[in-house]
Amino acid sequence: MQQQHSKIFGLRRSAMLEAILILGVLTVIDSVFFDGTRFFDVNPHPFWIAVLLIAAQYGTGEAIMTAALATLFYLIGNVPPIPAGTTRYDFLYQIAINPLLWFMVGWCIGELRQRHIRERNRLTTELEESTRREKLIADSYQTVRTRKESLEVQVAGQLTSSIAAYRAAKAVETLDPKAVMQGIERLVSAVLGPQKFSLYLLHDQRLTATIQHGWTAGAPYLREFDSFHPLYQSILGTRDVLVIANEQHEKILGDQGMMAAPIFDPATGAVVGMLKVEQMEFLSLSLNTVETFRALAEWIGTALVNARNYQTVRSEAMVNPEHNLLSYGYFKRQSDYLARLGKRVGFDVSLLVISLTTPEHFSDQERITIARQIGEAVRKNLRMVDLAFDYQTNGQEYSILLPATKTSGAQIVRDKIARELERQIPAARNVQFTYIVQGLYEVA
Repeated sequence: MQQQHSKIFGLRRSAMLEAILILGVLTVIDSVFFDGTRFFDVNPHPFWIAVLLIAAQYGTGEAIMTAALATLFYLIGNVPPIPAGTTRYDFLYQIAINPLLWFMVGWCIGELRQRHIRERNRLTTELEESTRREKLIADSYQTVRTRKESLEVQVAGQLTSSIAAYRAAKAVETLDPKAVMQGIERLVSAVLGPQKFSLYLLHDQRLTATIQHGWTAGAPYLREFDSFHPLYQSILGTRDVLVIANEQHEKILGDQGMMAAPIFDPATGAVVGMLKVEQMEFLSLSLNTVETFRALAEWIGTALVNARNYQTVRSEAMVNPEHNLLSYGYFKRQSDYLARLGKRVGFDVSLLVISLTTPEHFSDQERITIARQIGEAVRKNLRMVDLAFDYQTNGQEYSILLPATKTSGAQIVRDKIARELERQIPAARNVQFTYIVQGLYEVA
């Protein structure tokens, strides 16, 4: 970019100052060291220095200005009388010859300098245009390259998302409510890819957030929606799929999300919860995305209801088919029955509780395997009347009812079970148990 210079009447201020300074210095030198006639009889005249220097440096306008200043410094108060024997025309020629030459030579050299300046400005302009074109081409190339890489990542991401969606779908198609909730989070992330989403379940006339994916501590999203909230009324009343692109839906959603859909039981039509997306790429919000979101909500509803129904049935069953042990619900009835029967008939009833130490170190599948090994140890080492149960519903504690067995005998049973479990479970797995013996009824 060309530098801007301060100008007066179109002439550069620096040229004026330089010309006046040079002429002033030459005039002072003449006054101090010479006769004070401003080099009237000197040829070539020293004022040529200012004229030639300014013309070669700045161009025509400044050269003419310097020639005019040199003429003023040369003639003002310095015109000598006409010498004897000199005609008037010869005298005028002697006076005017230097100023005329200054103007003529200044103009010629100034024009040469102007041509150089114009050529320089043209080259500078072309260079700037070339630089702009180069930057534009580089930016365009970078944009195309970024777009290409983005498309490559998108294609690869679609393939990865398809695989992830398949795996997440398998996780949802289970009858364990905990695994279903984990699978739902993976499924929504794989299929829609939102930054923030949540799952609400209906409980006591409130929608309560169960999954809060991507939420931060200061997120403005409500953890519960009561029956007076418009979002609750729309989800449970009209069962609409709400999208922020719809003006009416936007008012209902407010600042709580971009999409919301009811989760309902496909058999009865009863709403059991709500799936809500709080943040996702706006360009991803299309009709296809909305339909996918609707299908996901229906799929999640089916998976949740099936898991709930299965857990209800399993809680009422006698045997837990996963652990191959008697169920916790049956343990309560059977332990109360044996305690009362022992009191009536007169025999001891003892209980051995086996707790898994550090259960968080094991996966759900590993806990199932450990529970089955406990059941196998009971069948191999105890009597037919001794019964093994799930002591809790979390897969971490197991119990063995020992009818007609004192607590001292239960201690012997504990040692036998511990030895059998050490034999069945390799030491490398680092599975440890805690054993507690207690008497449910003891004959006095």
